[in-house]
Amino acid sequence: MQRFFTHMYLCLVLFTVQMFVFCTNKVTCHELSGRWTTQEGQEFVFQNDGKALWLTRFGSQYDTVFLAYQLDCKAEPATLDLRHFYSGPYSGKTLFGILEWTSDTSFRLRYEPGMDEHVRPREFDNEMTMKFFSAK
Repeated sequence: MQRFFTHMYLCLVLFTVQMFVFCTNKVTCHELSGRWTTQEGQEFVFQNDGKALWLTRFGSQYDTVFLAYQLDCKAEPATLDLRHFYSGPYSGKTLFGILEWTSDTSFRLRYEPGMDEHVRPREFDNEMTMKFFSAK
């Protein structure tokens, strides 16, 4: 009987260790290419070559802005920089952002415009953070 309880104890310890090692709440970085929407009129279409489109819907019309992006998943939190705006209010600036994957089909993004990355936000807040969902 003692051998049975020892075996059960070891199984419980092993199970606990596996849960700690393999089951974390942190979602790893995912592929960004594709279409992402806020479901409120803002969309990004990220291409594999570091180029993107930013679409803003006004009724049935879209305003389209071409840009370049760079995602760094090794940063904590991950960073997403949007740059090379040739027109509009961000012309000549970069949007220095932080990104957090909330699942494999959604992420949240907060950014600040500027000339260098010192303006990059350090944390997310409800007012300035946008949530995007895969539109595949």
